[in-house]
Amino acid sequence: MLSEFMLDPGYLNLNHGSFGSTPRPVISAQQSYVEQCEARPDIWYRKEYKTLLAEAREATAKLVGADPDNLVLLENASAAVNGIFRSLSLEPGDIFIYFSTAYAMVKHTAGFLSLDRGIKIIEVPITLPIGTAEESFVAPMRDALAALSDDEKARVRMVTLSHISSVPAFEEPVKELADVIKASNPETLVLVDGAHALGQIPIDIGSLGDIDYYLSNAHKWLFTPKAAAFLWTRSDRIEEYRPQPTVISSENNVLAGIEYTARYAYTGTKDFTSYIAVKDAISYRKTLGGEEAIMEYTTGLARQAGDLLVAKWGTARLSDSSFEANLFNVILPTDDFALAQAMQEALLETDGIYMLALQDAASGIVYTRLSSQVYLELGDFDAVGDKVLAFLNKS
Repeated sequence: MLSEFMLDPGYLNLNHGSFGSTPRPVISAQQSYVEQCEARPDIWYRKEYKTLLAEAREATAKLVGADPDNLVLLENASAAVNGIFRSLSLEPGDIFIYFSTAYAMVKHTAGFLSLDRGIKIIEVPITLPIGTAEESFVAPMRDALAALSDDEKARVRMVTLSHISSVPAFEEPVKELADVIKASNPETLVLVDGAHALGQIPIDIGSLGDIDYYLSNAHKWLFTPKAAAFLWTRSDRIEEYRPQPTVISSENNVLAGIEYTARYAYTGTKDFTSYIAVKDAISYRKTLGGEEAIMEYTTGLARQAGDLLVAKWGTARLSDSSFEANLFNVILPTDDFALAQAMQEALLETDGIYMLALQDAASGIVYTRLSSQVYLELGDFDAVGDKVLAFLNKS
């Protein structure tokens, strides 16, 4: 599969999760859309693009079990979160809650709102290593909500969950968490940041319980060009909160009450071809056997690679493998974070290997988050495991 991607032959990408990689056939499809646009710009932006965008939305909605009228395409998870958070009417003292493992963008956007609108932020700590879903995720959220006064519970406007967190990477029990949150205050909004989910694990929005928003990148794991993502909003929340994109364009007359999907369809002149190529990425994945076949290989490889590295390094995972899919976390065979960072730089400079060296601030655990993908095989991880030991032993 490696030849299907545009990766440098001298570059071993063990960090696919950060930016993804796009297969050549999908890039070719995108290029054909670029050529259509440049051939007849007016016809493209006024007609052809919007027809193709609707097709891409429908293909994405079908993949995640959603109504296409509730789903829009946009550039990335950051744009989706910013649009939702900043569309809300907020008052000083309103509360936003997220886990300590929430992505930095979520924290920073909430931080902006704390300065701009006076909201209060509650961060619920996640303790490593992970135990059961109940003790590591559900109980901490339940306890954080129970500690609030009745007035504070009524002021909790938004709780953000991660379907799969970024660093460390864990699949959160979304449905169980949503139940706990809504039991505390049925009007609290639940946003699921699924940035890493699309293409890594199956998504069925209807099975995730009482959630209000769901978003995911397509360019990380679904093989689309950069940048492409989707945002799903529950029907009543569309009417109640009028979510808007981060850019209000010439076609988005908010005073006229423009419909949800039209607000996001055109956000000014830019290259929208990555959005349209979502349907080409989905079609390409079918040539590989479809979602189930791809996920069977990548998740199986991640489990095997994790076991191999744990045995080779004499360490452990940060969680049971049931919390992991293509992204997996293994404790490095050193507790010296500076040395681990030097190892990351050395592997890149001398061997063209990109792998992350990370440290959990609370526990001090030094670990790596690795990515499994169709262009990798077990031998890649075996070789890297040896190189890590060689560097650390030499140091």
